[in-house]
Amino acid sequence: MQLRRHKDIIAIKNGANAPVAFHARNLEVASVSEEVWASMAPTTFDNGFVMNMLSSEKGVNAEAYSSLEGWDLENSSSVATRNFGSSVTSITLNVTQLCNLHCTYCAAGGDGTYGDPVTKITVEKTLPQIEFFLNKLGGNSSFTITFLGGEPLLYPDALKAIADHAKTVGAAKGIKTNFNVITNGTLINDKCLEILTSIQANITVSIDGPPENQDKARPQKNGEGSSKAALAGLEKLLSRQSDLGKILIHAVFSKKNLEVEKAYRFFSEFPVNAFEFTFDITEADPSANSIFMNEMARVAELAYSRGGEAELRKISLFDGYFNALDEQQRTENHCGSGKSLLSIDSNNKIFACPLDVGQKNNQVGLAQDIDSDKLAELQSPLIEKNNCQTCWARYLCGGGCMFVHKTLTGNKHRKHISFCERTRYLISLTVLYYEHSRGLKG
Repeated sequence: MQLRRHKDIIAIKNGANAPVAFHARNLEVASVSEEVWASMAPTTFDNGFVMNMLSSEKGVNAEAYSSLEGWDLENSSSVATRNFGSSVTSITLNVTQLCNLHCTYCAAGGDGTYGDPVTKITVEKTLPQIEFFLNKLGGNSSFTITFLGGEPLLYPDALKAIADHAKTVGAAKGIKTNFNVITNGTLINDKCLEILTSIQANITVSIDGPPENQDKARPQKNGEGSSKAALAGLEKLLSRQSDLGKILIHAVFSKKNLEVEKAYRFFSEFPVNAFEFTFDITEADPSANSIFMNEMARVAELAYSRGGEAELRKISLFDGYFNALDEQQRTENHCGSGKSLLSIDSNNKIFACPLDVGQKNNQVGLAQDIDSDKLAELQSPLIEKNNCQTCWARYLCGGGCMFVHKTLTGNKHRKHISFCERTRYLISLTVLYYEHSRGLKG
């Protein structure tokens, strides 16, 4: 792919196909002429600074340049900015900080413990904590609990007790409660299945590809592979799919495993609702980053050839960007961390982000006591705090992940070029498919 830019308009060209342009502020997409393309300044995926040609430069078409200037100045009345607000409507909850696997890239202390191997959460302390957050919401609200570990299904009874209490309290206040469970899938037995169906949980199963890839990336603690148990668990979930929420497969890729297309072909054998493909948050190798981007392009091409937009959007990353473009919904924050989202560890300590668990300096509360001053520091838009105001991808990226920034640069507000380059590439890829699917003409 090639890129050109004129102020807040980016144009993308793939091979001999017509260029497609994207208006950064208005989240508008349209194909454009070769004259428009030639009147824009060449740029690259690792460059987020404003660029444009001068009207007098060689190769610039006066009419095309004028149209670019006019479009750049437009401010759409239908575009809106997503507001996470200051109410906590979602929490992640570490049911336990133990895990039966030892994944090679584990971001939770290397072994699922976050540096603090707590066997299980204390339900008696957690129920009033859940009630505390629910009581801050009005009727007709929704509240989501995502159960994490370690491996949350090591302690399914706690998961059920907490979910049942949240449902009861929520129903009395007219609040809709939703439940997500993120699991490695190896412990799903009949008891777990009954608990998961009773709360109609959305389930994310972490599998990194076919058995030969999964067993290398996600071994058991005894060194044996986990694929057999994980796939058996997935089949159990699919046997009760109508009684559950959505079932997703989540895969993580790094320089040790970059076979995204191979994973997608394997996952396609299972009738799940969606796939999540992510790049290891601790990985900064530029070669691995480039390979991952190219693999994602091949996956997108394969998905679209199989089932058009619907099949492409089974990949959650593309679905999220398509939704934002359809709704013209800008985001100023990569996630709701510290705003609409908080995270609770197995000791009932509160953090802004699930990946901050175990880091004492990032704790923002305990039980039902929240440090409002620490939360106040997180309320400014990440686009501003991370200095993303000139980036054309800012309103789809939202400033990037603070944990990734901190891991790769040492500062949660200082971006790493590999993250920005990868994000701009994947957004550009989405824009091309969006225009192709919608047939948008400039």
